[in-house]
Amino acid sequence: MMTSKIDLNDLHDKNINYLIGAGASAGLFPTLALKIATEGKFETIETLATEFDSINAKHLKSLLLMYYYEECIKPVSLADFANLEGDKRAVIDNYRKFMKLNLEILRRKRGFDRKINFFTTNYDSCLAYVADELYEEKSVRFNINDGSRGFHKKIVEARNFDCMTTESGIFDKNNEVQRQINLIHLHGSAFWRKHKDTIIVDYSSADQVVSDTSIDGMYYGDFKKMLESGCHTVKQLCSIEIAGSQKVEFERNQEEFLKKYNKLPIVNPTKWKFHETVFEEHYYQMLRQLNYELEKPNSVLIAFGFSFADEHIRNLIKRSLTNPTLLVYICCYSETMIPELQTYFSDFNNIKFVVHKEGNPLDFTYFNSHVLTLSEDEE
Repeated sequence: MMTSKIDLNDLHDKNINYLIGAGASAGLFPTLALKIATEGKFETIETLATEFDSINAKHLKSLLLMYYYEECIKPVSLADFANLEGDKRAVIDNYRKFMKLNLEILRRKRGFDRKINFFTTNYDSCLAYVADELYEEKSVRFNINDGSRGFHKKIVEARNFDCMTTESGIFDKNNEVQRQINLIHLHGSAFWRKHKDTIIVDYSSADQVVSDTSIDGMYYGDFKKMLESGCHTVKQLCSIEIAGSQKVEFERNQEEFLKKYNKLPIVNPTKWKFHETVFEEHYYQMLRQLNYELEKPNSVLIAFGFSFADEHIRNLIKRSLTNPTLLVYICCYSETMIPELQTYFSDFNNIKFVVHKEGNPLDFTYFNSHVLTLSEDEE
């Protein structure tokens, strides 16, 4: 079933969940999409990494991860949100409008139902930054819960998402549950750190454990050009070989890079695995949290900017669709995505595919202004 609108007025009594992918931050940070196509379908970093794994091409996978770090992770680490302009600032403005719309829905809820879950596979801190902007304005009272507790060391634990804040009057005669947004990073965050056997979060700076010197200078540049040219194939990439004396130097660079890269607090874009046990454990706890929320009666999941390439999340949602009261909205950037998505979820009728009313790309701006709406007299 297709639709072009999601009326938030119909959802105020539902358990509302979002699944936010890289498409929401597009324009500010790169997505995983590549310009290389196979049989008319564009490859992504995930699909290419899986291909390199299947042919045991460790050197190509290392080059791809170098590209992934340089183009996707590093920009998140270096982002200066306070000085964004033009299209980049527009991304933050969209996050801001998105959050304010949901805070309006929370205003209508009562008691411990006054929470909405934002599940995201992004490593960036866009949502946390926008929350801080709204806090500074003091125009709306709410709490954003990223699962952390503490002062100098803010430790992330899954059980913290079940905590809510209650405000009481001076003489304790009146109590009100504060509006809350749970911010749940399914694939980790550039702002996480491993601390002993725990995870701490620090939004003041992202982890930059990978140095520029570990990026191979000889082969990486040529590999990047081939990825971005738009005229090369996967077969041509697979034909790249490293031999002779250059192989020794490359393998030294490769070993140094991977040693540092594997310490990053993020899911690796091939078979979606963490390398650190403490992050791996948290990852599965967060997947269980998603499953738990989708199993609740009268739940809604709205997916935006998410490609469903992650088979773990895709299969989890597929299992959750057996909940007859669950309704899933999948926002499609293009209608051409629908046939593939239908193959994933062909057995279920509690899914709606959301498309642009006029058939154009459904970006974040259109999503906020035309898809995710309140009734006209309340906008």
